[in-house]
Amino acid sequence: MAGEKLQLSPGSIARELYVLDPDRDERAPQLCAEALLTLVANNYRAPATSEELASPKRKAYAVRSLALGKNFLGGMTRGRAGDDTMTPEAYGAKLAAGQDVRESANLALAKATLEGLIDPDTQRGQEGAWLLRPFHESLLWYDARKASPRRADFSVRKVYMRGSGITLARLLLAPVDPADAANGAAAVQAIQQALTAPSPLGRISERLEDALRADGEYRAAQPVEQDEKRAWDQGSDPALQQLASRLCRHAEGVMAQGGASGPARLWQLRTVMALDLADHALRAAWRRTAAPAADQYLLLSFGGQARAQDPVRQLSEQSYRLARIRLAEATVQTLAARMAALKADREVVWDIHFEPRSGLGDRGSGSVASQLRQLPPDAPHAEFDRLARAVVEQANYSRAQDGFRVLIQSVGLLGGASRYQYLTGSPDLLAAMVGALSARMPMSSREFFAACRDEWGFVINQESAAGTSLAGQVDGASLERNARRAERLLSEAGLAVGLSDRTTVVGERAARSQA
Repeated sequence: MAGEKLQLSPGSIARELYVLDPDRDERAPQLCAEALLTLVANNYRAPATSEELASPKRKAYAVRSLALGKNFLGGMTRGRAGDDTMTPEAYGAKLAAGQDVRESANLALAKATLEGLIDPDTQRGQEGAWLLRPFHESLLWYDARKASPRRADFSVRKVYMRGSGITLARLLLAPVDPADAANGAAAVQAIQQALTAPSPLGRISERLEDALRADGEYRAAQPVEQDEKRAWDQGSDPALQQLASRLCRHAEGVMAQGGASGPARLWQLRTVMALDLADHALRAAWRRTAAPAADQYLLLSFGGQARAQDPVRQLSEQSYRLARIRLAEATVQTLAARMAALKADREVVWDIHFEPRSGLGDRGSGSVASQLRQLPPDAPHAEFDRLARAVVEQANYSRAQDGFRVLIQSVGLLGGASRYQYLTGSPDLLAAMVGALSARMPMSSREFFAACRDEWGFVINQESAAGTSLAGQVDGASLERNARRAERLLSEAGLAVGLSDRTTVVGERAARSQA
C-alpha cells in the first residue's frame, strides 16, 4: 500500500470509508440518468466482465438540440444530415430554433413539449449538463461540454456524472448478495418496460437521430474509460451489500407499484436512488464512528409555525448538523488510521501521498508530511488523530459532507435557509418512499412512519422516536402534532386517505394489483 501514490488524498480516504461515495457535484438527476444510460447501453443485462462493459456516454445531439434550444451539432460541417445539402451543423441549428426540416411538421410543438420535460434541478451551468426527466430511453443522454467556450463543438464527457450511476446499475443487475437478485431483476425488467413503452416523443427522438445515421463518427460507440470499468467493478465490493439490498428492494417496490404511470415511477426511482446512496454514506459514518444506536436517526420536521415556537424544527436542524459532524468525524478517523498504517512501513515517502496542490506534502519543517516523518513508529494513535484533524482543517476533505448535502437537497429532504437548514419531506420524496414500500401497501400512517424509521432512519412521530436520544428533548405532543402535519401533507399529495380523526391509510394507489 505504501508504494501507491495519493493514499492520503480526499478521494482515496472517501473510497476507503464509503466505497461508493457521493460526489459533491452529482445530484439525483445525474445519478439516475447515468444508471439508466448504463442499463440501456448494456441491453439491460450485466456484462460478464468490466472489459465487456458498454459506456453510458450517449450523445443524442439532435434531440437535445431541439429540447434545449442549443445547437449541439455545432462545428460538424462535414457529412450530411438526411440529404445531400444539409450539414449536421445546419441541421442542429434548425432543430435548436424549432424549425421544421425536410418533410417534418410541428417541430415547434414538439420542442415546447420537450422543454416541459427539462429537469429543473439540472438547469445550472452550460446546457450540455441539462437533462430531461426520465421518460423514455431515446430521451436519455450523457453530460456534454465544450473543450473551451470559444469552440462550437461539444463532446460527451464528465460534468456532473462521475461514475456512481454505473455502480448503482451494477448493484441492480448483479447485486453483491445473490438473495437480492430477484428484486434487482424484477426492477430492471420494469425499468426496461417503462423506458421502451410506445411514446410519440420517443418516435420523434428516434427519427431526429436517424437523420445522422450515415455519419460514422457521430454513430461510433464511445470508448469505455478505465474509471468506468472501476465504477462497474466496485459494485462487487462486499461493503456495498446493504446498499445493494436496499436499492434492489426499493427499486422493485417503486417500479412494481400499481396506480402510477411509467414516467411517475421513473421519477420516483430517481429519488430513491439518491436517497439510498445518501443513506449508505451516513450509515457508513455511523459505523466508523461507533455512533450509539440512540443517535442513529434523522428527525423530519413538517412544521407549520414559526421556527422559534417549533421544537421539532429546531431538533431537526440539530439532527442534520449531527449527521454532518458524524460524516466529518468518520473522515478524520479513517485518515488517522490510514496514516498509522502507512507509518508501519519505515520506507514510506509521505510527500507522494497528499495531493500536490494541497501543500500538505511540502518538505518544510512545519508541514504535515514533515511531522509524520518525525513521529516514532510506535507513536500513540492520538498523534495521528491530531495530524488528521490538522489535515482536514488545512485542505478540503469535506467531500462526503458536501456530497451528502447535495444528494438530500436534490430529493427534497432538506429545507430552510443555509443557517437554519432542517430535514423534511417534500411531496415527491414522500411519494417515492410510499412507492418503495409498495409491497406492504396499504398501511396505516403509524405503520408507514415505523417503516420509514426501519428503512431510512427517519423519525416522524412519537412511536418512531422510541429508543432514540430524542427522549427528554421533546414532548410527545409536539411529535404527534408533527405526525398530523405529515399525514395532512400525504393526504394533500394524494398519497393517503384520512378515514377518521385517528386513522389515516397510506398508499392505496401504490398497492399492487392482486390479479
